[in-house]
Amino acid sequence: MLKMKKKAYFFTLDAFIATGVIAVGIVLILFTTTNKPYEMQTAFLSQDLIDTISSIKVYQISDNNYIYELIEEGSITNPENTILDQIGEFSYRGMNDTASNFTKTILPGIIPNEYNFQLLIKEGDIIKFNYIKLKSIGTLRNTSKAVASSKNIIFGLSDSTMWGPYIAEVRTWQ
Repeated sequence: MLKMKKKAYFFTLDAFIATGVIAVGIVLILFTTTNKPYEMQTAFLSQDLIDTISSIKVYQISDNNYIYELIEEGSITNPENTILDQIGEFSYRGMNDTASNFTKTILPGIIPNEYNFQLLIKEGDIIKFNYIKLKSIGTLRNTSKAVASSKNIIFGLSDSTMWGPYIAEVRTWQ
């Protein structure tokens, strides 16, 4: 009988050790996997965003109250402009607040929440317009492992004066 009690003691001790090893293994697996940014998805998103805002015309989204007001008050003189061209024209005319509000009105529905976004309008080395949408404070571009950038050249007419060419750059990161 004494021998049986010793065997039961060892089996119980083995079960506790095995449970501990399995628990430690599960904890290590759960906490060592990281959420790695997907570089290809970030690159595709950047290119898709620049393609989208450089192909959709302002009149196609004029059901937005803010955009309708801008058309009515004359801030948007040509509803045939693409979204990107209109932001460039606002920058050319020195209406950066209007360009920023216009961008804030349009882009939230286009950009997934898990990505950060920056739109730059540059004339040579001079930044004429800069808009940044961060998913949370502290998600800076220089700390990200996957940053993608896509560029497009924009130009247009404002009051029969040609503006541009400007370089429009979209940057996305996780």
